[in-house]
Amino acid sequence: MGKDRSASQGFRVVALACACLAVVLGLMTFIGWISAMPLLASVRAKYIPMAPSTALCFSLIGSGLLIHLTRPAWRWIPRVEALLVLVMAAAKLVEIIGGFKFGIDAWFVRNPGLFGAVPTGRMAPLTALTFVFTATGLLALTGKRTGKSAGAAGALVTVIGAVVLAGYAYGTPLLYGGTIIPVALFTACGFFLSGISIMTAAGVTGWPLRVFLGDSTRSLLLRSFVPVVIAAALINGWVNTTLMENTRTNPALISALCTIAFAVLITWLVSQVAHIVGGRIDRAEAERNLAQAELVALNSELETRVKDRTRELLEKNQQMHEDLQMARELQAALLPRHFPTIPPNVTDQESALQFLSLYFPTGDVSGDFFSLVPVGENAVGVFICDVMGHGVRSALITSMIRGLVEEHSAYAADPGELLTRINRALALILQQAETTMFATCFYAVADVESGELRFANAGHPCALHIRTGEATAAQLQGSGRRGPAMGLFPTVKYVTSAKPMAVGDLIMLFTDGLFEVEDAAGTLFSEEQLQETVSKHANQAPEEFFKSVLNEVREFSQRESFDDDVCVVGVKIQHMQ
Repeated sequence: MGKDRSASQGFRVVALACACLAVVLGLMTFIGWISAMPLLASVRAKYIPMAPSTALCFSLIGSGLLIHLTRPAWRWIPRVEALLVLVMAAAKLVEIIGGFKFGIDAWFVRNPGLFGAVPTGRMAPLTALTFVFTATGLLALTGKRTGKSAGAAGALVTVIGAVVLAGYAYGTPLLYGGTIIPVALFTACGFFLSGISIMTAAGVTGWPLRVFLGDSTRSLLLRSFVPVVIAAALINGWVNTTLMENTRTNPALISALCTIAFAVLITWLVSQVAHIVGGRIDRAEAERNLAQAELVALNSELETRVKDRTRELLEKNQQMHEDLQMARELQAALLPRHFPTIPPNVTDQESALQFLSLYFPTGDVSGDFFSLVPVGENAVGVFICDVMGHGVRSALITSMIRGLVEEHSAYAADPGELLTRINRALALILQQAETTMFATCFYAVADVESGELRFANAGHPCALHIRTGEATAAQLQGSGRRGPAMGLFPTVKYVTSAKPMAVGDLIMLFTDGLFEVEDAAGTLFSEEQLQETVSKHANQAPEEFFKSVLNEVREFSQRESFDDDVCVVGVKIQHMQ
């Protein structure tokens, strides 16, 4: 960064110096024409002087460059000056090509003398064309995209000036002795200085400077060989045009000496460049080898870390799997395995109520569960629950609800009151944990002494009641709507509803995983279809009944497994007390 700033500052100094010299050349020409001292405009009497109109253009170009470099905020001034130069040069070209007479040069010199066959004080055609390039470069330099075309225009102007200067250096100025006005020596110097000023003012990002600068091998080769090639061409031209004519030395000897000198110079230059480039290549190779060694070491260390990390992950996954397996076993162990008898202390065959359950969890742990709550000697409460989601979170909530059922078992005879108290306690716990979860529950109490079925619903699918001798299954619905799911609204009060029951009736409680299945076309097996299926198999024995219902659901989905947890509880009324 510091190197680029230093280079930019150096180029700015060069641009300022060249612009000042271009202005000085223009002023010297004006002074020479005004004071009748033509040498100030031509250096030597045998050279054509610079025209006053050319001097004016150099003064405008040079001052425009100075203002651009020292007062960037005033860039409108150099743009106006560049436009004036462009108009004057274009008008001169139109005069020469089209034969028009604008009289621009006559403003400065009315009665020009002759220099050979051409008049003095008149702008040369090549000068006018080069001023077009120069003014274009200054306009581009003061525009928004400085380095794009300004550097190229400056390079072209520099080359034109250098070619004309080479002609003067060889003693054979271009176009001398003809009818076309040649370019003056001072004019060539002005173009050379203006072109360099525009190139360096464009900065290191502009062409051609960006090609020669930088640390790339191409830039190094160009910096090394281009000056030598240019110098060799100039010296060779000077030898052929000047030295050969002014000396009596054998031309073959001079050519041989020049060839040897250039060969020695090129050999030395090539060796220096090879040393620099070779050093860069050697350093790059050493850095590459070092980086490769570091990469190999890093890969080896990375492989070791990956293996260690993989082993740790496998161990943790194994531990997690074992923990989930234990949670699954514990959760399954908490489900009722031995059903109560009504009244107590009688055999299963003598019990007034017969129970049957099915449980199909889809994951390691489930959000579905059921519980049987004794209510005196002649009634049993059946509690079934489905917690939102799957996995560990749902299993934790089921454990909490199971504990709340046991905690509030004193209210088990009143389904609505029991659900109300469980919901209030669950909602408060979830609020304190700052989490949102909910559970749907259905609780029914089968009382064989009163022949009554009491129930309450917290957003759960309605249980089905299959009456003796009837081939239809009716939903257990109270007079009011089913209540909301538990865990969301702590102030909800659930209502207890009652239905009569008779010997031979079957009560079926279930979670939504039983009917929320899809077939191959994506059609959902609805709750209404489940009710129809239950009605179709209502006359079968309980074990056959549940088997037939499950088989029909599986045939619909064409799969043995379920997408969601499934829990089913059946209560058969054997006799009344």
